[in-house]
Amino acid sequence: MTDNQKILKNSFGLNIAIPHKTIKEVQKVAKQEIENISLNPFTNYLNENEKVFSGEVAGEIRKYQAQMYALGQIMREGQPKSSFNIKI
Repeated sequence: MTDNQKILKNSFGLNIAIPHKTIKEVQKVAKQEIENISLNPFTNYLNENEKVFSGEVAGEIRKYQAQMYALGQIMREGQPKSSFNIKI
């Protein structure tokens, strides 16, 4: 392929050739941006919510539920028991 054919093949607009260095730089920047767009939000989400995925949050929820149940039992025991007196 001659130089003229390369220029026409890679031409932009009115037969203005884009230098290969510019094309490589654009590809490099585009690749970096695509990686940042696709991976960073996902990895950030996983890092921020690591306790959810490891089960720590579920353990805390069970602990608080047990505390609430125990507190409810104590409160129920402290209430006076009602009795029905039915006189006929």
